[in-house]
Amino acid sequence: MSNVFSRRTPYDDEYGTCAETRVERTTPSGRKRTVRNSLWELSSAAHVQSLDIRRHLDWLLARLKPQARGLAEIQNIAGVRMTVNCPWYSRVGHGGPTLWPEQMLQLAELNLECSFDIYFLPDDET
Repeated sequence: MSNVFSRRTPYDDEYGTCAETRVERTTPSGRKRTVRNSLWELSSAAHVQSLDIRRHLDWLLARLKPQARGLAEIQNIAGVRMTVNCPWYSRVGHGGPTLWPEQMLQLAELNLECSFDIYFLPDDET
């Protein structure tokens, strides 16, 4: 990534306001057979040990970027929807996740929207 040293918010693998995070990409399978509903998921949960969502996105994007052409072909199939979902479990009510422009650009180049599911854990669960 370029310009990472100019960032106001550097990576922080111990992200103090986060209890748990990961990124997930989901899409219907794209197979030619008739299926009512199908799901394909790739998750960083078992691969990235960080509370910084950017580390998880970097992991995911590194796997998706070489497949950009195939992803574009699948996205052109009627009814296919793709998204990157980022669950975020907050320890406190402020200081949420941060994305860098490089990650947003890569998501845009792959035509992937990014959503956040934000949960506020009770004090006894943090």
